[in-house]
Amino acid sequence: MVINRNLKDVTHEESLIIPQGGGNSINWILGHILVSRDDIRELLGLDRLCVDEVKLYDRGTENIDPLSAIHLSKLLEMYNNGELELEDKLSETDLTGNKENLEMLTFLAFHESYHTGQTGLLRRIIGKEGAIK
Repeated sequence: MVINRNLKDVTHEESLIIPQGGGNSINWILGHILVSRDDIRELLGLDRLCVDEVKLYDRGTENIDPLSAIHLSKLLEMYNNGELELEDKLSETDLTGNKENLEMLTFLAFHESYHTGQTGLLRRIIGKEGAIK
């Protein structure tokens, strides 16, 4: 919900704006969240949804080149695709007996929350009013 609210009315061109002084664009952050979402899906035994498409957004990659960037609308479609399946799988999965996977899932949930918050700040940096009130 937060990602969709924060990115409502953000154009693809705006999603490529890099904050003054450095950092990543909204486009890169959303693509990076998708990479992590696929890690969560794999951890839970679900198929990855974005395999090759999001390699440009892997951890440690440079901010996305505008000519290589996946269109923001496509990234949002990939983000929303499989959301219910992921939520259902999370609600039925008990990882208490698997400490390593539980720790990784906890980290990935924190990681996604961290980057989701960045989209709200970047929304303001590109000149939009805050979406979460």
